[in-house]
Amino acid sequence: MRRKFVLLAATAASFVVVAVAAPVAGADYGNKAQYQAAISLNCDNKSAFFCTNVVGLGGVWAWFAFNNDGTFDSTETFCAHNDPVFGSGAFHFNGDGIWEPRAADPTAPPWGQTQDFWVSYDGGQTWQDSDVPYLANQSKHYSFKGGPGISAVAQVSYIPNR
Repeated sequence: MRRKFVLLAATAASFVVVAVAAPVAGADYGNKAQYQAAISLNCDNKSAFFCTNVVGLGGVWAWFAFNNDGTFDSTETFCAHNDPVFGSGAFHFNGDGIWEPRAADPTAPPWGQTQDFWVSYDGGQTWQDSDVPYLANQSKHYSFKGGPGISAVAQVSYIPNR
């Protein structure tokens, strides 16, 4: 009986240590993230004009934390397949900068949105559409299937009270 009690006490103590020492899940990104967003754009149809002449064969996968102070952090990966300019291969990019909502670029994925998160990696000298749809103070899931080998999804999560 005593052995079971010692084992139970040791198990309870280890749970307490883990609970106290474990980091809070959102602490890695601070408490300023007002929106978190992820996108996946894939275009692998070699016979589709959209893939071969508009966006290129390959894909883009990105995650963004858009902060309530107008700054952002991002992790982005790109993959090209026989692109006439970039060739074939993948590359990864971690970025940060400033953001603001603007009208969606005509070449943005067709989510049906009117605004996107626009980002600047150089303090506002140049801006680019992040392809992430913007709806003020709202979370939403988007998806698009443009035919065989053409698909895109986005998830925007609004974090209230930030």
